[in-house]
Order: sequence, then structure tokens, then C-alpha cells
Amino acid sequence: MKNRALSLAGLLCMGVLLLQAQDIAPLNKKVKQVLQQVDSNNIRRDITYLADDRLKGRQPGQPGYQTAVDYVTEQFKQAGVAPGGDNGTYLQKLVLRRAGTDAKSVIAVLKDGAGNVDSLVSGKDIAVLPHGTEASVSAEGALVFVGYGLDIPGKYTDYQGLDVKGKIVVMLMSAPASLNLPSTLSAHFANPGSKIAIAIAKGAKGVIMVQASLPASNPGITMAMDPAKTTAYSRTTYKELLVMARISQPVLQRLFMQSGKNLKQVLASLEQGKPASVVLPLSASFQYKSVYNDIESYNVIGKIEGSDPQLKNEYVVHTAHLDHVGIGTPVKGDSIYNGAHDNASGVASLLEIARTYKRLPAKPRRSILIVMVTAEEMGLLGSAYFAANPTVPKAQIVADVNTDMPTLIAPLLSVAPLGAEHSSLEKNVAFACKELGIEMQKDPMPEEVRFVRSDQYSFVLQGIPALHIKYGIKTADPAFDLVKFTKEWRDANYHKPSDEITNGFDFTAGRRYVQLNFLISYSIAQTTVRPTWNKGDFFEKSVQ
Repeated sequence: MKNRALSLAGLLCMGVLLLQAQDIAPLNKKVKQVLQQVDSNNIRRDITYLADDRLKGRQPGQPGYQTAVDYVTEQFKQAGVAPGGDNGTYLQKLVLRRAGTDAKSVIAVLKDGAGNVDSLVSGKDIAVLPHGTEASVSAEGALVFVGYGLDIPGKYTDYQGLDVKGKIVVMLMSAPASLNLPSTLSAHFANPGSKIAIAIAKGAKGVIMVQASLPASNPGITMAMDPAKTTAYSRTTYKELLVMARISQPVLQRLFMQSGKNLKQVLASLEQGKPASVVLPLSASFQYKSVYNDIESYNVIGKIEGSDPQLKNEYVVHTAHLDHVGIGTPVKGDSIYNGAHDNASGVASLLEIARTYKRLPAKPRRSILIVMVTAEEMGLLGSAYFAANPTVPKAQIVADVNTDMPTLIAPLLSVAPLGAEHSSLEKNVAFACKELGIEMQKDPMPEEVRFVRSDQYSFVLQGIPALHIKYGIKTADPAFDLVKFTKEWRDANYHKPSDEITNGFDFTAGRRYVQLNFLISYSIAQTTVRPTWNKGDFFEKSVQ
């Protein structure tokens, strides 16, 4: 009964969206003809090339990634797509910095009001993460436990009545389920990057996160930097953040020993969605050094100029990540992680979308950028860099339509447009779905927090409406459990050497996926009014 109720609600919502979408002009005959020219053979060919063993898993900084860059560049040239990168090229250069902590340099000490000192052992009691731009750090601050480290306008805050300026905050990972947030907001607020951003905005100089157990050694971080290496771009890297560390639950218990609070009661209150922050009677001092390894990498960008005298100066962006994870632990004798589905299929989809635009007899009104980003697998780094430093004026980017691991393993009968519900882009998805006879659904797997795990999230954080089309759960056979099938397939193949061109592709679904994403961006490009955040939406008010 519950599933039927949800289906009815979804249909009613769909009807409202279709009514709202009537301001999007219907497709003319020539556009429909071009849409039918989308070629699954092109998609197959591009995936086959990009997922070939000789590209060694397309890891940034390795020759295989450069081969992928060269291939995409050549495909742009063959299709007649203009360069959209730096200085009249197809490339946007950036630096990927892998930072580590010099374990021998780490000193972490707790002090109470009486001057008593308690040293934390690096690797046993605490894991201190490196700083992105300061090679040597010395910092001290009072400790404040801030629960989950959340500050949700009009809903919940762990910072009520607290002054954390110049202090080091201690927080739990994740977010309590009792807050009943929509899946996109739950994913956003549970993300460590969001918690760190909140702490920094409130003036904290350090963040210590509590996790179940510590890694065997101090974890490193990877970030994107401009070629001059002056600014880092990562959700967990801020120049003002002098201390970023992790402790385990037993160490949190030590911090509470002199607080006058019962930790079990505090944790129980937090789990119920009741703030229970505590000013701890301790300060902490840190000294450590960071070591860096920098490599050059590239985003690859093609541009299709619009036709409208004014609107051509605005841009609709398509993104897909070009990288994968390279060579790893052998599985059944195979150590090359080819990334055919993740994300050669996404790159191939965008290449065919670019060709589709070039086949149009008339250019779209707005301009289109096709952006293949690097280092998604390292933490959305290529998209974070591009979204903050686009090759066109950032204010003139109106939307991002992201393609990441379309999972083309079954007929495409429904889709879940992750993030579209926050903006007018939902109307564009509804328009495209109606045109192709595809059903719109809500995220069928909110527990996967996919909204913050793909490159559209980098654009959202820059205030740009964005979405990511994922498979829905509709099947021609009601007895076939597509969710179970997809989960089993992912468990067997995601980030494994078996993700190859020979594994499970439905190229008819790939063709429909390209048509759908093309129609979404085309309808945005043709509509005079630029996309907007929904009035009062969290991302309209807070993430800009």
C-alpha cells in the first residue's frame, strides 16, 4: 500500500511539473530528426577506446589519462566543436596536490585549567591530517564539542549560544536520521566538507572529527590547485583551518572526563535530534609538518557557441569525469581498473551529445560547454576547480547537467534527477522525459548519498543550479527487482577490474540516455528565462 501511495503521489507531482513545463517551447521537426540520429555505435566505440587496457585505468598524472585527454580533444576536433579551455585550447590546466603529514613531526597535547598536560599519541589516539598550503603549522585553541557540527537554518543547530571563534571544535561524523531531512539535504549536511565549511564560517581554527576507529597512519588529502599553487580547492581544505584531525570514541570519552557531562546521555540526546553541545574544560595545542607531491592534470573543454545575440553569452554546462582509479589490487589476475561504466560511458555520452548539437541545422540560443573533468575519483577536484575558476565568466553559467556512471545495464524506462527538485531544472527534466516517454522518479537509493558524490555538487556549492540523471526503478516486468539487480551488479563491479566494455552494457539504453540529457540542456539553452533556485530553497539562500 505504501508503494502505491508513493506512486500516486509521484504521478500527481509529474502532472504538476508537466503543466509548469508548458513555457518550454515544443521541439520542431528538424530537432526531432536530429535526435533520432543519436548513434549507439558511437557510444560503444568511445567507451571501448577509453576503457581499453592500454589506458591503464585513466589515473590522473599517468600516461593513460593523457591518452584519454588526447582522445577527447581529437573527438571534439572531428565533430567541429570549438576549444573552450585556456588560451584558445581545449585544456584547462590545474595542479593536483597530494599532501601527507610528516608523522615524526606531530605533537598533540591537551591542557586543562590547572595546567595539567595529556599528550595524544599520533596514530593511536589521534590522526592529524596535513595542511593544504602551510608546510609547517603550530596552533592552539580551546576545545568545544559541537555534536554533529550541524547548522540547518530553521531546523536545527549545534552552535546555539556558542562562540567558537579561534577555537577547535570536536564533532561526530554523519547526521542523525531523526531530523528527517530530504535525501539531498541529508547528504549535504552529513558530508564532512559541509561541516568544516560551517565551522570555518563561525570562526573555528580547527576541526576534530570522531570516528569508530583510526587509520593505521595519518591519512593524506588530495586537492586541486591553480597552476601557481597559491590556492587549494577541496571541500576539506581551507587556509584558515589550521587543525584537521580525527579521534576515536575512547579519546572522546577522555575529553569528557572533566566536563561534568555524561557522554552516553549526550550521544543519546543527539541521536534523538536534540542539540547537546558542551564547552570542554580543555585546550589543545598542535605542531606538525606537511609534505607535498604535485602533479599536473587537465580538464578538457569544448564549446558550441549559441546563436542569440544576448543569450549566447550565457552557458549551459555538461560535465562528466574523464578519470578513473588506475591500477590496483589484482582481482582474478586483473589489476587494471578500466572504468568502462565509471565513467567512460559518461564521457562517451557527452561526446555524442556534442555531435548531436553540431548536427542541428540551427545553433541553440545559449552556448554549450562540454566539460570532461579530472580527479573526480580523488574528491570531485576537477569540477571543484572548474566551478570556482571556469573558462567563461562564472556568473554567465546558468546550469550544469552532470553525467556520472549512467549504469547502462537495463532498459531506460525511468530516471531519478538528483538535485533537480531544488530548482526550475525539474521542469526541463519533465519536458525531456515527456518527449521520450520516460518516467520521473525520486531517488530510489537515498542511503547512497549520491547527490554529494558526483561533479554536479561542485556547481551547486558555487550557487549554480545543477542535476545528475540516475537510473530509476521502473521495469517492463513488474516482477523484476531492478534495485536488487543494480545493487548486486554494483557490488560485483563498482571500482573493480571487471568494469569493462564486455560487462553488461545496454546500448539502446545508452542512446536514450544521451537523447534525454541532450533534451534537458537543449530546453535550457532555448528558454529565455535562465534557471532559478526554487524560492526559499536551502541552496538558494545558503550555498552561494
